[in-house]
Amino acid sequence: MDNEYRLYVGIYWASEAHQVCALDPARRIISERSFAHAGDAVAASAEWLNELAGNDPGGTAVALEIPRGEVVETLVERGLHVYAINPKQLDRFCDRYSVAGAKDDRRDAFVS
Repeated sequence: MDNEYRLYVGIYWASEAHQVCALDPARRIISERSFAHAGDAVAASAEWLNELAGNDPGGTAVALEIPRGEVVETLVERGLHVYAINPKQLDRFCDRYSVAGAKDDRRDAFVS
């Protein structure tokens, strides 16, 4: 695949629900959704990502702030490539590109 993924995914981690943004190789938004932090919702979200990637989980790069836990384990078990990003780095990026104090989980998932 020449080191290019078919699908790039950012997951913004929250305590009850996580926001997901899926991008094509040109970094255009394909789809967005949120999913609850519960076993069946996590599994359904991983299946949804696999379908978006054309059932090629190795062609999917997922970035998120948390390097461990149920979400990460589920994605890795299904063959998606998961990359942990530094939460401080994401926070500083969001500070630069948003109105002070503005919170937007959809934007945060996109920039992940």
